[in-house]
Amino acid sequence: MHFFLFFLRCILELLILFSLCFCLRFVHHLQNLPQEPELSLARILETGVLPVVTRNTLHTYYIYDEKETGFEYELVKTLADKLDLRLEIQMADTMEEMEEALTQGRAAIAIPGSPALPAESLRTTRPYMYMELELVVHRSKMQIRSPKDIAGMRIHVPTGSDSYTLLRHLQADGLDIELVEESLCGEALFSKVASRIIEGTVIPGHMARRYQRYYPQALPAFALGRPAPFVWLVHPEAHRLHYTINRFLDQILANGTFETLYNHHYRNLDLFDYVDLMRFHQRLESRLPRYQHLFEKYADLHGFDWRLIAAQSYQESHFNPWARSHANARGLMQLMPRTARSLGVTNVHDPEQSIEAGVRYLKNLHNIFYQAEEPHRTYKALGSYNVGQGHMYDARALARRFGLDPNRWYNMEKMLPLLEKKEYYKDATYGYCRGSEPVTYVKRILLYYDIIRHKSLLESRTLPPE
Repeated sequence: MHFFLFFLRCILELLILFSLCFCLRFVHHLQNLPQEPELSLARILETGVLPVVTRNTLHTYYIYDEKETGFEYELVKTLADKLDLRLEIQMADTMEEMEEALTQGRAAIAIPGSPALPAESLRTTRPYMYMELELVVHRSKMQIRSPKDIAGMRIHVPTGSDSYTLLRHLQADGLDIELVEESLCGEALFSKVASRIIEGTVIPGHMARRYQRYYPQALPAFALGRPAPFVWLVHPEAHRLHYTINRFLDQILANGTFETLYNHHYRNLDLFDYVDLMRFHQRLESRLPRYQHLFEKYADLHGFDWRLIAAQSYQESHFNPWARSHANARGLMQLMPRTARSLGVTNVHDPEQSIEAGVRYLKNLHNIFYQAEEPHRTYKALGSYNVGQGHMYDARALARRFGLDPNRWYNMEKMLPLLEKKEYYKDATYGYCRGSEPVTYVKRILLYYDIIRHKSLLESRTLPPE
C-alpha cells in the first residue's frame, strides 16, 4: 500500500513538473510570436488616418492647381475612401527611405511607383500591372534597335530600381555596357537623355512614352527583359492590411476602376508626331503668352482649367486668330458663323470675343451631360464641340443598344465611328457624321493639355527640378 502511494505521488509530481515546463515553453513561444506592427489595420482604422510614403514624381504624387494628384495617389486615395480614412502622404527620395518609414511605423504603405526590389524584410502586395522596361536614347541614335547596338554605352538608371538589377544580369551574361546608378527619378534621367547629358536610361515603357511628349528629342528604342511588376509594400507582419489591399486591388481590376484611372493618366500614349510636337512646344513659347491671360480669365469664370482651354484652342487654330477651316469656322476657337451669332460674337477674329464665346459654348455643352462623371463629362463636352451634341446623342443611343454605359467617354470612342457606316447612321436621329473626327479631336486636346500642365508643374517646381 505504501509503495502504491509513493508511486502515485511520483506520477503526480512528474505531471506537475511536465505541466510547468509546458507552460513555460508556451509563454516563451507567445513572447516570440511575430507582433502586429504599430500601424496595424486595427490601429489605422482607430486613428482614421492612412499614412503612405511615396516619391514626388509625375507617376506617383504631385500637386497640380493646389490639388493632390498622380496615378498612384489616385489609386491609394480610392483605397482610403473605401475604408473611410484620411490619406496622409509622406515624401521619400529613395527606396531605403521608404523601407525605413515602414519599419519604423511612420507609414503603413510604401509606393515605389516603379518596378523595384524591396528589402527581404518587407512584404509586397499582389502586382497590379506589368510593364516592359525600355532603353531610352537620343533621337540621333534611332538606329539602335537591339542589345547588340549598345556595346560600350554608358547607361544611367534610378538607384535601387529593377532596371539596375536587369542590366546587372545582362552584364553578367556578357552585355558590354557601363552601368551608373543615380538618385534621380525616371523623368529626370529621360530629360538628361533628351539634352544629351547622358547616353541612355532604362525605365518602364508607359512612362517613357509619356515623357516623350515633354522631351521629344528622346525616344524609347527597344524593350529589355520580361515585363516587370508594380507592387506596393507593407510591414511583413501587417497581415490584415496586406489582405485588405490585395482584395481592393482584385476588386478595382475587375470592376473597371483601375482601367479608368490608368486611362486618365496614360491613355493614347502612342499618339505621337515628332514634327507636330516640336512645333507645339515652340508655339507655347512664341504664341501662347499673347492669349494666356484670356484663357485664364474665361476658363476661371466657367470652372475650367485654363490649360485645357488653351489646348483646345491650339487644336482648333494653332493659336492663330485668323485661322479659317474648310467648313468656314473661324478664329482662335473656330466658331461657326451661326454659333458665333447665337453667342453674340460680332468679330470672330477678335481673340477675346472668340475665347469668351468658345468657353461659354463649351460650358453649355458640359451642362448638358450632367449625368456623366468627370472626366467623362468634360470629354463628351469637348467631343460635342467638334461634332455637335446631336451626333453625341446618337452615339449614346448606340451605346445603350450594345449594352454599354452611355455616360463613359471610352464607349463614345467606340460608338461615334460607327455613325460613319450606313447600317448605323440610317436609323440615327441626326444621321451620318464623321465620327472618327471627334475621337481624334479629344485625344489631341488631351495630349496638348498634358504637355501644358507639365510645363506649369515644372515652372511651379511642384515636381523635382530636372
